[in-house]
Amino acid sequence: MARKRYGRTVAKLVLGVVLAIIAYVGLQYSAVLNDMELSQNLYSQGDIAGALKSYEEVESRIRAHGAMWLIPTRDRQNLFLNQARLLYAMQKYDEAAEKLEKEDELTGTTTDGRFYLLRGEIGFRKSVQDYQRSTKKDVALLEENLLGAEDTLREALRLGPNDWDAKYNFEFVNAVRKALGGEGDEHVKLLEEEQKPQTKELPPELAG
Repeated sequence: MARKRYGRTVAKLVLGVVLAIIAYVGLQYSAVLNDMELSQNLYSQGDIAGALKSYEEVESRIRAHGAMWLIPTRDRQNLFLNQARLLYAMQKYDEAAEKLEKEDELTGTTTDGRFYLLRGEIGFRKSVQDYQRSTKKDVALLEENLLGAEDTLREALRLGPNDWDAKYNFEFVNAVRKALGGEGDEHVKLLEEEQKPQTKELPPELAG
């Protein structure tokens, strides 16, 4: 009898600990969602730097708990995409690309077309930016870099055939690349006026 009582007591203790852990994780996750909503509100108010800092703090807290694997995939992807899109808006293209790579580090190659769309947009902007800043205006190199952006946007379109942003940006970059062969510098000046391709408005929680 004593052993049975002891066994029941241990079972109750274990169950209590498990329930406490579940409750704690639930509270932490709820706090994460609230903070992501705060970041979204900061962006809506035009505070891009504040929104980025808020998202970075959310990511840092999740990593501190070793819980990046535990949050739902869509929320984790939105967290990375939000930060990358904000960095893109700030013209920090290398940092934006690095932020997108974090999802691949966790899961391998992502099959979310939104990542390829933003990578293609980053690739386009970075190609034009590098060309503009270079003392040697190498149109052939620009064309090669644009081809990489075009391939990435093609993959975004394959993964999301109904994504009009992917379709428009793919066709735009494709047209620009083909035009370079005949117009070179003149067409690059046109790029500065076009301000394309554009990314979806933030926040991705609403857009994606």
